[in-house]
Amino acid sequence: MPMTPPHRFAALLGLLMPLVGGCDPQSWFDDVQHERQLVDVLVTHHATPENGSFPDRGGDGESRIFVTDEGWEVQLLEAIVVTSATTLHQCDDGPIEIDMYWGALPEDISQRDLDALTLGSTKVESAEFCALTVHYGPYVPGADAAPRSNEAIDGATIYMKGGASKDGVVVEFEIRVVDALDVDLDLSRVSHGAPLSVDGKQGFPTELTVAKTYDRLFDGIDFATVAQPDLEAQVLAMLAMETRVSLGSVQP
Repeated sequence: MPMTPPHRFAALLGLLMPLVGGCDPQSWFDDVQHERQLVDVLVTHHATPENGSFPDRGGDGESRIFVTDEGWEVQLLEAIVVTSATTLHQCDDGPIEIDMYWGALPEDISQRDLDALTLGSTKVESAEFCALTVHYGPYVPGADAAPRSNEAIDGATIYMKGGASKDGVVVEFEIRVVDALDVDLDLSRVSHGAPLSVDGKQGFPTELTVAKTYDRLFDGIDFATVAQPDLEAQVLAMLAMETRVSLGSVQP
């Protein structure tokens, strides 16, 4: 007796499933039926572009050296910024939380500029997305947590250590910010002025890269007179201003 179309599909599914070993059969079937597409969210960091390119402010594992808008030369010996979560916002529906692979991710700014780390992903059906919210928050160590390069970040959102010099004055600083920060990013900026459209039919993920410009985080600060609480508040405020999103893996 010849197979009816549903039987043919079931037989084909049985042949394909061994080829996607490790995948949840129900999840795979749902993706086929509802045309769901993967959205990846990545993070990276870099210095302020100059003449259309990114300057070298320090190599992989090295401190970052730059000059602020107040003329202070900063040597950033250590710098870690923690992204605790990210949220996609559909234009006509509710938010979608990104599934974080290791929970909060402590990004070490001394790692090579423009290297992108994948925070997490989610599968979405055809939709338009208007915004992405980046949640910066304290790092909590644990067995399933992403590794961190310095225990000083435990329980903190930002940890930085270094020195600043100007006109013969040298100031050492250490910053540990425990406050959380939410940054809303307009996705029309990466989609020609329109909402970001995901049709669920592409054979490759949609990638959103969140970048931070680390050499602007100390702008507006006079290291010779600034009080510690004001220094930490200013760095947190500048992080909000210097967080951007781009479409693609490394195109901040």
